[in-house]
Amino acid sequence: MDAELHDEPLEQALQRQRAAFLRDGPPDAKTRIERLDRLSAMVLAHAEEIVSSLSRDFGSRSPHSTRTGDVVGAVAAIRYNRDHLSKWMEPVPVALPAALEQAGARAEVRYQPLGVIGAIVPWNGPVLMGILAAAGAFAAGNRLMLKVPEGTPITSALIARMFGAFFSPEETVVVQGDVAAGAAFSRLRFDHLLFTGSAATARHVAKAAAENLVPVTLELGGRNPVIMGRTADIPSMAARLATGKMASAGQVCVSPDYILAPREMLRDLLRELEVQAARLYPALLDNEDYTAIAAPGHFARLRHLVEDARQKGAEVTVVNPASEPLWDSTARKFPLCLLTGVTSDMLVMQEETFGPILSLIPYDHLNEALVHVAGQPGPLSAYYFGNDEQEQGHVVERVSAGNMVINDVRCQLFHEQLPFGGVGMSGSGRYRGYEGFRTFSNAKTVLHQMADDAPLALQRPPFSVAARDAVRAHIEALGATN
Repeated sequence: MDAELHDEPLEQALQRQRAAFLRDGPPDAKTRIERLDRLSAMVLAHAEEIVSSLSRDFGSRSPHSTRTGDVVGAVAAIRYNRDHLSKWMEPVPVALPAALEQAGARAEVRYQPLGVIGAIVPWNGPVLMGILAAAGAFAAGNRLMLKVPEGTPITSALIARMFGAFFSPEETVVVQGDVAAGAAFSRLRFDHLLFTGSAATARHVAKAAAENLVPVTLELGGRNPVIMGRTADIPSMAARLATGKMASAGQVCVSPDYILAPREMLRDLLRELEVQAARLYPALLDNEDYTAIAAPGHFARLRHLVEDARQKGAEVTVVNPASEPLWDSTARKFPLCLLTGVTSDMLVMQEETFGPILSLIPYDHLNEALVHVAGQPGPLSAYYFGNDEQEQGHVVERVSAGNMVINDVRCQLFHEQLPFGGVGMSGSGRYRGYEGFRTFSNAKTVLHQMADDAPLALQRPPFSVAARDAVRAHIEALGATN
């Protein structure tokens, strides 16, 4: 761990931010908007550095995808928060019993900033995830401490420089460092902690936060299913699946992991997936639009998942249109691998792949597919393809997932309006847009009591016989209507 990242300096950084928050008080809308505008300007000023840094860290990352997602997407999210926060800040009236309101009582909820938000962001999207955390924290009026991943050192250093140039340490602190630095960060007494990453690491983060009773939002992952209905359009489905699965080479938390398809349609879907994947990426090694696997260890892990499945009886279709020597290259360009004949003892059916591996599982009756999904830990995302509205509604009702998309995959990430988060093992809590504003705020109830004291005086002792009889009669009336 870097010397400057021991517990004490981190604690000092936290206390500096908290002191500034207490000194200045909750920021007004103008101040919050100014911070968000600075955040947007920061991203745009470093757009090409963001593209270059992510590509260098990954070995090769699609420049177009970085520009559209990490730059344009980040700025769109920032501006969505900026354009709506004044409305979100308004007190929300809460209805009281009519008699109380007629007597002058009223109630409301006011959303106040919590103070200092901590956020831990992952290696697969450090810029976008960091910006989304900052946008939510700033919109809600907070200060931010951001832990960036050690797995993308060039990009993490850039993030630190970016924020250092556009924000004071009283507003934002970026923490670099290894696992020990992350553990120290998790132990800080934040007012709220957002963690995005693996379930294994989340256990340690949540335990550390619990020592200080710090509330946490966990955005994790899981094995995301696709359910194919018999009314699905196979070419359209295959095009959308191949596009979503191969984006960032599957290194996205909402990437689909397996498809449950009607038995009689499975082979047609398999062939169409090959066609669509080859159309998207006719070659891989020198294709700047196809992202490399971020680390050699992760590349080796993906190969092991495929070989383990093959050795245990799965049929593996490797989509390599140009017949390139992908396994012998150091470029870490992993092809789309389509697996059939998979069984529960295979590692690919037990782990989140986080790469371009897609298992196809047949079913005879839809209920088999629903039972299969229900028997797995709650996924972050689930997908359904089909044009039968009744079946669609049934699937949406029966499948428990953090989010769900009909007739596409991955596109839920593009909309700041949509609450984002998981369920069960895939996470807890929601953020993005208004839900992020609420998550990073204290929803404080304010009750304005009536001015007339006469009705209140009737509720004070000594209680009259009439008051006692009235309460007994009310209880009897409640019982009669139960």
